[in-house]
Amino acid sequence: MKSKLYLLEFTIISFVIQTAMPGDMSNTRGVGMARTINAASRGIDAVGINPANISIPDKGFLNINLVPSSARVSTEILTFDLYKEYFTGVDSVGERWAKRLEPADKEKILNQMPDLPVTRVRAEVMIFGASFLDPIIGGIGFGMIDHAGADVKLSKDFFRMAAFGLEPAGSVYVFDGTEANAWWYREYNLSYGRKLPVNLEFLNALYTGIGVKLLHGFGISKSIRQTSSFGNYPDELNPLQYTLVGSIDFLTTHTGADYMHENSNENPNIIQALFPAPVGKGIGFDIGFSGEFVNGMRASMSVTDIGKIKWNKNVIESYNSKSVAITGNFSHLEDTLDTMTKGKTRPGEAFETKLPSALRIGFETEASKIPGLFFMPDNFIIAFDYLQGFNESLGNTTKPRFSLGTEYYVLSMLPLRTGIAFGGDDKVRWSFGFGIDLYNFSLDFASDNFGTVFIPNSFQTISLSIGMKVRV
Repeated sequence: MKSKLYLLEFTIISFVIQTAMPGDMSNTRGVGMARTINAASRGIDAVGINPANISIPDKGFLNINLVPSSARVSTEILTFDLYKEYFTGVDSVGERWAKRLEPADKEKILNQMPDLPVTRVRAEVMIFGASFLDPIIGGIGFGMIDHAGADVKLSKDFFRMAAFGLEPAGSVYVFDGTEANAWWYREYNLSYGRKLPVNLEFLNALYTGIGVKLLHGFGISKSIRQTSSFGNYPDELNPLQYTLVGSIDFLTTHTGADYMHENSNENPNIIQALFPAPVGKGIGFDIGFSGEFVNGMRASMSVTDIGKIKWNKNVIESYNSKSVAITGNFSHLEDTLDTMTKGKTRPGEAFETKLPSALRIGFETEASKIPGLFFMPDNFIIAFDYLQGFNESLGNTTKPRFSLGTEYYVLSMLPLRTGIAFGGDDKVRWSFGFGIDLYNFSLDFASDNFGTVFIPNSFQTISLSIGMKVRV
């Protein structure tokens, strides 16, 4: 059993460190500004952020996004320097051999973990997006956006048992709090914004907008409950006999497209894999306002992702509830523990998940218009965002998030972006992005954890975002 746990631990760690390929996410410009985008978004970039901003004049009257994509992986399991030190092997006569972990090595790895280390994976792709702006009609935007993610929370005792197993002197492991949640859904977002016919002394313009989204869910797994503990105790009279005392009680519910089931015989082609029949459906809404003050500052507010998804197809529950107290030899107890942790399955009932609803408040202006920053160039944009989630659903958090972002065009076609964010579920992050911005075409790159460039050995988050746009 111990060898299986070692393999599982190594697999998890390798996945966390190496999966960071192509982290909010399909808005590449916003990622470079630490996702400070509520007041700064325009056109198609405003879909899903603030529909009012679709009606604000920008370059061109038609914007088309070319599959902007973003992915982000973070973990609290270990840092990259520990990964390199212990899990990349050692040189031996031109070859690399697995490094044997001594007790002191295992304790060093365990001591840097919190009690419930969390690994988060996020990916977002705007498969198609376009926006249209007319001075009379207003702004119309459409986006087909895929959201996928996973949150895995593992008790520290899981890794301790992987490292030390059932020890001959006796051991106790408690796995309460362990859970895993994952999801994949698509939104078809149709948004409309327009300028309001109001005349206020302190405002140059006021805009409002609404977005309606059809939701298709393709897969989800939710941990409902999980409590378990195990301990082995040597017999005082017979040193060859041990007693295993443990309990396990867990329930998860999950569903997925037909080809995702274990007993599925389907072998989907690429189209069927990317556009499967949904197993959940729902409706969502975004609403927003944006105003430009006479001093040039823009203030925006929006509430996004109001709604829910009902999952009613292929619902399966995995469960187990068992207590055990067994006396036997040491190896027999390990086999018993391995068998006991296996779950059972049964058909489940339909259930609902709320969308990751949030309040977004943002400000944007040219830095030179801020008192004390008059010396800054006119094309230096500075923005501030406050994000407050309303639930813990689908990767959302109720912990407030604050960010400060900037954008500066070094040349007329070369924007540089950076920002800093803190709060939410992550540590303080420094973002950076750049692009080539022509009138009819733009290409952008960004990372919302640029600090890894300067402290590569201690990073725990990797992020990369890329986007292209055509304007007419």
